[in-house]
Amino acid sequence: MAHDGGVDSIADELYALPLAEFTAARTDREKRARDAGHRGLAADIRALGKPNVAAWLVNQLARERHEELRALRELGAQLREATQTMDGDRLRDLTKQQHAAVQALVRHGRELAAVRGQSVSDSAVRGVQETLHAALVDEQAGDELMAGRLTDTLHRSGLGDWRGDVLGASTPTVVTAAKRTAPSKARPAPAKAKSDRQEDEAKRAAVKADQVIADARKVRDAALAEATSADETADAAHAEVVRLREELEQARAVSTAAEKRRRERAGTLRRAERALEEAERRKR
Repeated sequence: MAHDGGVDSIADELYALPLAEFTAARTDREKRARDAGHRGLAADIRALGKPNVAAWLVNQLARERHEELRALRELGAQLREATQTMDGDRLRDLTKQQHAAVQALVRHGRELAAVRGQSVSDSAVRGVQETLHAALVDEQAGDELMAGRLTDTLHRSGLGDWRGDVLGASTPTVVTAAKRTAPSKARPAPAKAKSDRQEDEAKRAAVKADQVIADARKVRDAALAEATSADETADAAHAEVVRLREELEQARAVSTAAEKRRRERAGTLRRAERALEEAERRKR
């Protein structure tokens, strides 16, 4: 690593390293900054947290699969738009695309981890999936993901993130309109009561919509987890089939060689018997 550079460039270097090298490299950079008299920089470096396995894996994806992550964020924007317009057909199509994109990124993450000698548990894989989904529904989470400096898994806070980006997008307009049409003190009480009822109904409808979407997302997440488990089971089964086929081919080769030797020895035995019979006839 270079001696110069601010904490941002040093962080980029550290979070790109294999996970096992992070702590030693951070300590080294902190010491070199302190020895150079940059105590503030040394403190900033010391404050850089070591990522967990899921966060480290996503940081690697941010560097190695940048375009795929950018496409995932664009897909998230389309999902938020489709949710806002209640376009059911488009939502179903985009949701399928989302599942495929997340699965592909998880596979790429496993491959990157294998190349770097990092073991990845099922819990870490779930953390990667959770972080990718958080980036889908929340633009700020997407920015953090793309920066490639995560130290922990990003989580969705219920429907808060989704509502802030999608359902809440229309809130400023509603509030502004309410302010423009705010009643004067002389406004008739019945009209105000009707407005209050409409506002209460709108709030209840929003809460109900939140619950519907939350339930749908739980079902989707469960299906995603099952699909991931099914993929792993299928991969293991395929590997076992390949192994058994190889063993079968080896057994067939051994059997063929043994049968050839048996026929050769049987021929030798028959020739020996004929020679013995001929010798006995001559002797008689």
